[in-house]
Amino acid sequence: MSTSLAKDTSLDAGWEYALGDSPFDSNGEPVWTKKDSSAQWQQIDFPADPPAQSAFENVWFRITLPDVSLRDPVFFASSIDLLAEAYLDGERIYKHGQFNQDGSGKFAGWPWHMIILPEDFAGKTLYFRVFSDYHKIGFWGEVKLSERIDVLHQVVGESSQGIIVAGITLFIALMAAVFAIFKGQRRQFLSVCFFSLAAAGLVLGDIPVMKLVWDQPLLWNYVGAYAYFLLPIPMFMLLAEWLSKANLEVRHFEWLWKFHLGFLVVAGVGSLSGVVSISQLYPIFDGIFIVTLLLLVGFVSFVFNRVRFEQKILILAYFGFCAVMLLDMFVAHGWISWSSVPVSSGALLFSVAIVGLSFNHYLFTQRRLAKLNISLESEVNERTEQLTVMAEKEKLRSEGLLFQQQKLEIASDIVLALESCHTLEQGIDKVGNAVAELCQPFSGTFSIVNSDDWQDIQCWGRNIEMPTSGVTVIEHAIFDHEQGLFPFKIVNQQGLVRHVALLQVKVTEENSCYPVDQFMPLLERAVEKISITLANIALREELQRFSYEDVLTNLKNRRFFTEVLEYEIASSERNKEPLSLLICDIDHFKKFNDTYGHPAGDEALKTLAGLLSRFFRQADIVCRLGGEEFIVIMPRAKGGDCLQRAEQLTHAVENTKIEYEGELLDSLTISIGIASWPELSVDPKQLFQQADLALYKAKESGRNCIRMSKLN
Repeated sequence: MSTSLAKDTSLDAGWEYALGDSPFDSNGEPVWTKKDSSAQWQQIDFPADPPAQSAFENVWFRITLPDVSLRDPVFFASSIDLLAEAYLDGERIYKHGQFNQDGSGKFAGWPWHMIILPEDFAGKTLYFRVFSDYHKIGFWGEVKLSERIDVLHQVVGESSQGIIVAGITLFIALMAAVFAIFKGQRRQFLSVCFFSLAAAGLVLGDIPVMKLVWDQPLLWNYVGAYAYFLLPIPMFMLLAEWLSKANLEVRHFEWLWKFHLGFLVVAGVGSLSGVVSISQLYPIFDGIFIVTLLLLVGFVSFVFNRVRFEQKILILAYFGFCAVMLLDMFVAHGWISWSSVPVSSGALLFSVAIVGLSFNHYLFTQRRLAKLNISLESEVNERTEQLTVMAEKEKLRSEGLLFQQQKLEIASDIVLALESCHTLEQGIDKVGNAVAELCQPFSGTFSIVNSDDWQDIQCWGRNIEMPTSGVTVIEHAIFDHEQGLFPFKIVNQQGLVRHVALLQVKVTEENSCYPVDQFMPLLERAVEKISITLANIALREELQRFSYEDVLTNLKNRRFFTEVLEYEIASSERNKEPLSLLICDIDHFKKFNDTYGHPAGDEALKTLAGLLSRFFRQADIVCRLGGEEFIVIMPRAKGGDCLQRAEQLTHAVENTKIEYEGELLDSLTISIGIASWPELSVDPKQLFQQADLALYKAKESGRNCIRMSKLN
């Protein structure tokens, strides 16, 4: 029968620990994972920093997994200090880092961990082997059982703000670099560039989703660490630059940033050469940073009232970011309880300050331009004749711009109209109906792919021959001042390009006065945007199809069954037609899996799915509910017809041979429950529950039999 899935289950209790490292038997199995081991297990509230562990660099933790219902169960932990292995039933199912023979190893990064569990994990004991020469050992942050898809959603959700902030700060770094090259104040803009790069690197190194982009946690930790060590350098350089313009003493800032630069160089050489671990550099830097930050706060507070307003804003933004860094530092060292520190928000504060001041400079420039316009009014009379000629040219340019603007609006309307399309075919039809308005007054043809050639479905303007015969693939737009070919092509997730339509435009003598040179590139960009929208429609269509199909059996899944059943119930009630449900479940399927293995069990499921697809009527709907349970919706079928078909099905299943890797496996049997409306049920909405109950009775009756629900 159906069961409801559990929410996330926090594992904040029930832990035990044993100090030291477990010996391994001749089979490579840890002795401490066995029931009769001599390990001294002791209770602990949370698997981190157990008492008296300062003399040990190894510790084992274990927990008995609770009985919760999860379809795709995983064990999730925010972080582990530093290396870890997970064991279940004496078998290693996960490792982070590489353990040496003595139970130690090199630092491998601080990623989040997602450990895939078997479906029968409930009641089993999960063991963790942990090594750390850091000042902390064990887990920190969140520890829970969850669905794999929920963990991935959580990781992506927690990373969204960081991705946005990293993009903003990288953009600021790029703009600052451009200004440093082409504008004045090169040192100031380079300092802004380095600070933005460091802030972006710090955020990228801390974004959980980067592990999904590239599963190299140590690399991302190096990016975050070096960015973290770099931050004070441009900070002190900027303050020295600003305060020097206010005629203030800045030599203190000079040696502060040079001192941090020396630390960055030493840390980089030492960590990359293996002399020191990157994890050991954090406490050293944190101590240095706190001392230099206190010196900075003291000096800036002394001169704060003597700097300009915009400099005060930037100083406060820096201090806000430093406060977030200190909070994150306190959490990392365990000085305060764990929580998710919004480091990206601190970087965003700096970004907003930079953008705000840039906007202020823009307004200042606009005010200066306004004053300049007033001063130029005295020269208007002297340039009247020149302006008349220029006005005529501007009129022509404005007409051209208006023409382009109108076409851009039409292209935007086409893209907007495509948002309501559910299939690629609908989208192409809408493009075909609207593309003539986009291209007029030029003549043209809109064609779609038909087998190995193009089929014209829309023509307008003068009847001009277009060079499409025998051309099935056009890699990119081809145009000049007389004609153009613009392919509509979509790219799927695998990078495969598919051509779906072709637009051909021809310029005739009647419309040669229009701005052809500007229109052809505009049309190319419009076709590219429409192609991107069509690709999104195709992707949504493909994802919609996948969301209703079971990956293993290619049958419709439970979600599809739920939606279709509601429709069939409403249709049967409206038309006064019978409706039957047939639920079947493979008997002793767990024993089958245990005997032949899960791959053979999957082959059995696919074999039964294929039999069900061929066995029932075309109007019947076969779905896989989950596991070894299948259901068939039989519109306009009475209970007797359904029973007859079920009897034939049980006989067919018994006589179906299952072959896996050249070996014939034991035949399967199934138990079936049947419910039918209106002859066996008063309420059609209760059909599923009644069929499920009938299936339960069939299993109670010894399996390999059929039971029908009774009229309630």
